[in-house]
Amino acid sequence: MIVVAANPYSGAADNRRRVDALARELATLAGPPRVLWDPRERATALADSATMARCRVVVAAGGDGTVAQVINELPSGTPLAVFPAGTENLFAATHGFVDDPVSLVRAVASGRTRAIDLGRASVAGRHRLFALMLSAGVDAEVVRRLALWRGARTALRRVRRASYVAPIVASLATYRHPPVRVVAGDVAASGAYCIIANASAYALDLPLSPDARADDGALDWLVFERPGLVALAAFSWAVWRGRHRARGDVRTGRATRLTLHASTPVPVQVDGDPFGTTPVDVDVMPGALTLVTP
Repeated sequence: MIVVAANPYSGAADNRRRVDALARELATLAGPPRVLWDPRERATALADSATMARCRVVVAAGGDGTVAQVINELPSGTPLAVFPAGTENLFAATHGFVDDPVSLVRAVASGRTRAIDLGRASVAGRHRLFALMLSAGVDAEVVRRLALWRGARTALRRVRRASYVAPIVASLATYRHPPVRVVAGDVAASGAYCIIANASAYALDLPLSPDARADDGALDWLVFERPGLVALAAFSWAVWRGRHRARGDVRTGRATRLTLHASTPVPVQVDGDPFGTTPVDVDVMPGALTLVTP
């Protein structure tokens, strides 16, 4: 059996039509797949040991938010494949998944998998796995505002790139850039914005952590020290040019365990979803995710 965890709201296209096409192709492998559109039904199915014992692979059909949710519900050792149907699709691009049902079916049929690392964030007794990145600062504030906007109605709103405009403008106008202190072993750094990366991917294809890898048993971290809009603009330009790590006001490192804290609570996001505020403990879980190899 193949399980498809699908999101009807991600991206700008008709996801039900696209997932129907995917299901028809997957049916050639193991009969009609079980397609789960409702998040509660998905969580129940992935938590059911009898269902998962018969499951060959789980396909996350949606954007990075869908992938993140599935990763946090997926039983250890169950292979994951991704059918990109979101706005950014950073995870899919990082690991070679494309918007092509035939290609995905071939990958599943081959049976090839590999193990990749996951990060784990812990805030106030809650835990959240992430495959791409965690950050604290102004971009996490944007994510928080977007989540509030998206959940303001009974039904979730579809998120497009234009959906980020209002949260970005509001965040830039009101966010005060309180300092965050990052402790990674014997190394400590403080700054207005911090990112902890498990992969090189970031929104808009910005090369924030170009050396980060999902299979090296560690997490890459960056701290941008100076606060304020002028500094943020300078950092953004340096990132766009790929020269930010050469700046004297940007600290970098690699670690397996980190702690972020601040005197004033700072918003935190993991893989594009809000995850409370600092303090947050972060560690790496080597080889925690079994991923189908495209």
